[in-house]
Amino acid sequence: MSKRKTFLIPFALVTSLFFLWGIANSLNGILINHFQLALDLKRWQAGLVDFAFYLGYFFLALPAGLFMQRYGYKKGILLGLLLYAGGALLFYPAAEVRTYGFFLFALFTIASGLAFLETAANPYVSILGDPAKAEQRINFAQSFNGLSIILGPLLGSVLIFTENDFTRDDLMLMPEAQAEAIRIAEAQTVQTPYLGLALIVLLVALLFYLTPMPEPVQPGERSDGRWQSIFRHRHLTLGILAQFFYVGAQACLWGYFIDFKLAMAPDE
Repeated sequence: MSKRKTFLIPFALVTSLFFLWGIANSLNGILINHFQLALDLKRWQAGLVDFAFYLGYFFLALPAGLFMQRYGYKKGILLGLLLYAGGALLFYPAAEVRTYGFFLFALFTIASGLAFLETAANPYVSILGDPAKAEQRINFAQSFNGLSIILGPLLGSVLIFTENDFTRDDLMLMPEAQAEAIRIAEAQTVQTPYLGLALIVLLVALLFYLTPMPEPVQPGERSDGRWQSIFRHRHLTLGILAQFFYVGAQACLWGYFIDFKLAMAPDE
C-alpha cells in the first residue's frame, strides 16, 4: 500500500502531460482559421501551422529518446515542459510584430517540447506501479488526452475568436487603415490564452522538479545501434507506416475542420 501511495503523485503528474499535449494539438485548427484573418493568409498558407508543428515531432522525437536514455525520464520531461512553455510564451511577441514565421517558430518549439513529453509519458506510466496493471494505467492516462481534444477547441473558440464576423474577403473591401486595425486586434487575441497556457505548463514543470520521480531500476534491452536492426522487424516497420498515414489523416481533418464548418455555416 505504501509503495502504491509513493507513485500516486508521480502518476498524476505524468497523466497531466497527456492533457497538456492534447490542448496544444487541438488549438491548431483554431489557429489555422484565425490566422487567415489576423495575418491576411490564404488557406494553404495557414495550413503551414500543422506543417511547422509536426516538423517539431519529426526532428526531436529521436533526440528526445536519446536524451532520456542518458539523463532519465524526469530531466527529459522537464526539458519538454520548458520547450512547451517557451514556445507558448513566444506567441506574445509574435502577435505584437504579426510575423507569420515567428508564429511558426513558436509552434515548432511547442511541438519540440511535446516530442519529449510523448516519448516519455507512455513508457513512464508503465513503471509507476504494478507491472500487471500497466495497460490500465496507460488507458486511464490516455483518456485525459481525449478529454483535452474535446475541451481544447471549445476553450480556444471562446478565448481566441472574437465576435467579429468579418472574413478575409470583407477586409479586402475595407479602407486599409480599418482593415489593418482589425487584423492587429485579431492577432493579439492569441496572447492571453497562450500566456496562460505557458504559466500552467511552467507550474507543472515546477511540480515535476519538486517531486521525487522514480526511474527504471534496470535498463531496457539495447540494440546494436544500427538502423538495419530496427527495420528487420516487419511489424515495427508496418506500425511506423501506419502511424505516419494515421497522423497525416488526423492533421488534415483536425486542421481544416473548424475552417470548413465556419465556411459552410458561419452563423451557427
